[in-house]
Amino acid sequence: MQVQQFAADTDFNGVALVGKGSHVEYVETFGVMDAESAKRLKRNSRFFVGSVSKWLTSIVVLRLVDDGKLSLDEPILTYLPEYRADTGKQITLRHLISHGSGLPNGLMDAAKKDPSIEKETRPTAEAVTRYASGDLVFTPGTRFDYNITNWILVQAILERVSGDSYAELAQRLVFKPLRMTDSGIAAGEAGNVPNLALGYRSLKPKAERRVYTLPNYLVTAGGFYSTADDMLRLNHGVLSGKLLSPESRKALLTIERPESSYALGGRVRTLKNKRLVPQNAATNDGTCGAYRTVSWRILEDGRTVIFLSNLRPDDAKLFAFTESLLEVSSAQQEN
Repeated sequence: MQVQQFAADTDFNGVALVGKGSHVEYVETFGVMDAESAKRLKRNSRFFVGSVSKWLTSIVVLRLVDDGKLSLDEPILTYLPEYRADTGKQITLRHLISHGSGLPNGLMDAAKKDPSIEKETRPTAEAVTRYASGDLVFTPGTRFDYNITNWILVQAILERVSGDSYAELAQRLVFKPLRMTDSGIAAGEAGNVPNLALGYRSLKPKAERRVYTLPNYLVTAGGFYSTADDMLRLNHGVLSGKLLSPESRKALLTIERPESSYALGGRVRTLKNKRLVPQNAATNDGTCGAYRTVSWRILEDGRTVIFLSNLRPDDAKLFAFTESLLEVSSAQQEN
């Protein structure tokens, strides 16, 4: 099959899955999950999925919206009354999870001065004060600014409203109902995730590890790990199933920031098939450390392509191949 040729041509190391609806049409593993022990990847090997974590978090938010515990358009001051009032009454959850909050990227600014921050542990409320309480740099809702600091606030709100940790929330509201038994939330490899495909900077001429670390207060942005089969369950359960109400599913897929095709926690793009007929696709991509994820689904017919890799592939080749498997094309690629 063409996937095998692609893997051979690009030295792809990971798992590839092609499906339709909830059905797996093709799945195959390529390469190693642990080079030191020469342990090969398996179908149920787990990978961190990078920014697809943000899409999952948006789904968790919408589950709580459906339960009447949150509103996308309520000022965040409603949920975090101790937050600074001047900005807290302007920013909403919708702004945060569509990257339109106007907050400065305080965490990234701090990390440039002290890279060890990526390994730190501190209470979420403390992280909010330290990194996510800066003066607005633009009016909320007027611009797109891909800003991981937003997700510290989202995590604080979710945990405050529910009384649960984010990991517990994701398990109860998404993983359990969708039977995603190989998925979870962890602060990078420090979470000692069983059956994890270890990340590598390179495998040739010798293996060089790239350990993925993440602060505990940022798991909403990058702490989601999963398998190819569970990613298909997530795509189907959310986009074609009944996990979300029709209203919340519509909100998840409504583009908020057209300049980047960004909706809530992920992108929705219009591609064209061979007959030039428009095809709407939820295109969720992620990178973190050595990990690279592609999780694309055509909304009209449920055709899905998932790639999980623990050795960063050539992105341009990976995206082009994903399009070819889905038999669609686009004028430009977005990461």
